[in-house]
Amino acid sequence: MFGSIARTVIAHPWRVIGTWIVLAAAVIVFAPSLDDYTTGNQQSFLPSTFESVEAQAAGDASFPAQSGATGSLVVVRDDGAALTAADQGTVAALATTLQSDAIPGVVSVQETPQSLSPDGLTAALSVAFDGQPGDEAVDDAVPALRTASDEALAGSGLTSALTGNAAIQVDTTTAYASAERTITIATVLLIVLLLGLVFRSPLIAVIPIVVIGVVLSVVTGLTALLADLLDFQVSDTLQPILVVVLFGIGTDYIVFVLFRYREHLRRGESHREALEVSVGVVGRVVASSALTVIGAFAGCCSRGSSR
Repeated sequence: MFGSIARTVIAHPWRVIGTWIVLAAAVIVFAPSLDDYTTGNQQSFLPSTFESVEAQAAGDASFPAQSGATGSLVVVRDDGAALTAADQGTVAALATTLQSDAIPGVVSVQETPQSLSPDGLTAALSVAFDGQPGDEAVDDAVPALRTASDEALAGSGLTSALTGNAAIQVDTTTAYASAERTITIATVLLIVLLLGLVFRSPLIAVIPIVVIGVVLSVVTGLTALLADLLDFQVSDTLQPILVVVLFGIGTDYIVFVLFRYREHLRRGESHREALEVSVGVVGRVVASSALTVIGAFAGCCSRGSSR
């Protein structure tokens, strides 16, 4: 089968390339953005039979005002000294101001009897959000609350910082985005360097990056299309994983083909014969590897859904 595919591609190379370019461009242009179907709410990926999900559902029904994400808005003096009576009044006013601002996604910002630390160095306001960590409304509320707090404390000699499960989720997502850029740049540079050193050809070093980059865009678009059609969301860790996996296995398979192709050329075969045999052999390797991965993921998914 793979030999037949190779012969067809070799016989009509520009038609095959043109067809793939058109299909890839259509997916990239018309597919929705994957960001619209990405969530950091890990609970949404768990089956409803899990204890944590059942407990959350019961809590949402019985205690709706307390069922969302929570946080602590920590306030300290810029000079590190203990909070004065005036500072404590500023903290109390901050809670009132933030509560009256009615920031979307924020249920309440309150000062409690335990807000002031025993050493008097720190005050912590209790924050309740309307939703779970990773929900879009909560993710939007975290930076809005931080900005509003900084503006309210400007010139007071006090500094605030928001922590808690909602804030940690937002910061984790930001860290993943930064890691994705770093991983992508490092991966591309490493592949170009290694392929350039091994094959001593700038063209061979660059072509895999271009091809895999297009495949990454197509996969991202198709995932977004499926998420839209089947009404599901994906984790915010998916994009960095796609970069590593696609560039890793993509380069791996391309190197397989190139090495096999070069071996057959050295045996005196023509370019067409060498390419046909190479694709036929490597095609079986790629197919068996893909089926193994599909089986592994299907087993993991079925195990999770049965619990």
